[in-house]
Amino acid sequence: MKTPKYQSIFTELRERCSRLPVETRLPPERQLAADFDVSLMTVRQALAELAAGGWIERIPGSGTYVRRPRIEMGPSFTSFTEDMRRRHLRPSSLLMGLDTVPADERVATELGVIPGDDVLEVERLRLADREPMCHELAHLPAALRGMIDSSDLEGEIREACAKAGLVMASAVRRVRAVVAPPRECRLLGLPPESPALEIVDTFYDSHSRPAQTARSRYRFDRYEMLSTVGPSPDSPRGA
Repeated sequence: MKTPKYQSIFTELRERCSRLPVETRLPPERQLAADFDVSLMTVRQALAELAAGGWIERIPGSGTYVRRPRIEMGPSFTSFTEDMRRRHLRPSSLLMGLDTVPADERVATELGVIPGDDVLEVERLRLADREPMCHELAHLPAALRGMIDSSDLEGEIREACAKAGLVMASAVRRVRAVVAPPRECRLLGLPPESPALEIVDTFYDSHSRPAQTARSRYRFDRYEMLSTVGPSPDSPRGA
């Protein structure tokens, strides 16, 4: 089946937008129609798809400007890789540290160990289309140190753990807004003292034992939380 012309234009413009800085102004619609040798209607259909995906913003009387899509993080048990691919972004990871360290109070509480016990610490910068999106600091049982190597950590830690025999079946998530520390602002390409969306996930195995805790700080300008809510079962009907 032949790909519709507007879809081909959408794909090419999306690739172009991913390489251009935010706020870049795209050529006018008539120029794009001439460049692609199509009608204005076809160009407008492609631009509408780009706007719906968050790649551009069309400002009446001003022009069309490059944006970056926001990532909606829902309550489901999805990974960074899955979230990025759903938005047609190419996920990757930069491993910044892999070491055995003593557990601090927070990590010890989350993993159910004694403060000072050895745990495996994994520090990564998560990227989409080569752009920094998230700084992640994960801690796991020290016994996994000999079972996971750096090549396993280019994707999802859960998958690496599953290969080592540790399957994570559930998680508890905490979300809050924080001011990103100076180093993380630099890593994420944010101005100093920028806010960040901090998410702490504690994963449990099939026996409800803590298996991993991960503290991730996401760019405030690229992420938002999405949940479906309803009235409490105890709320009066019609309240």
